[in-house]
Amino acid sequence: MKLDKINLRILNTLQKDATISNQRLADEIGLSESACLSRVRKLKQENYLQPHAANINLKKIPHAHFIVSIALKSQEPKLARHFRSVIDAIPQITACYMVSGQFDYIVHFICRDAAEFNELSEDLVQQEIGIEKMNSQLIIGDIKPFSGYPLDLLLGAE
Repeated sequence: MKLDKINLRILNTLQKDATISNQRLADEIGLSESACLSRVRKLKQENYLQPHAANINLKKIPHAHFIVSIALKSQEPKLARHFRSVIDAIPQITACYMVSGQFDYIVHFICRDAAEFNELSEDLVQQEIGIEKMNSQLIIGDIKPFSGYPLDLLLGAE
């Protein structure tokens, strides 16, 4: 499937408001409702659109957000798989990225408070999952919170 200008406009509109009605989306894009719905279904089939999820405003909920850089002792596949399975099982870990550089992973923790994070990180180190080094940072404010991907720039569109 090719991402033409119309599909790109649909994606840009949906990433700003995933709850928009098909009728309103069609009006904004300049398509008939049936053509718009057909394109949205095709974008879903081709996995351009992820399943819908609500964007929770964490400013309304007491929490502590930590970003943790983790280096493993070894890149041996069995150890990496075990590390990933442990990370996947911890609900307070909301994202984990494999990265290049002096660390192997960047991990996002959302906890009730710093004490809970401290307990979780100590448990993580004690689990024998090959952690050589951990560097933790508390997020103290949002300068530019995530607001969507720059699709036009990524795809070289006008």
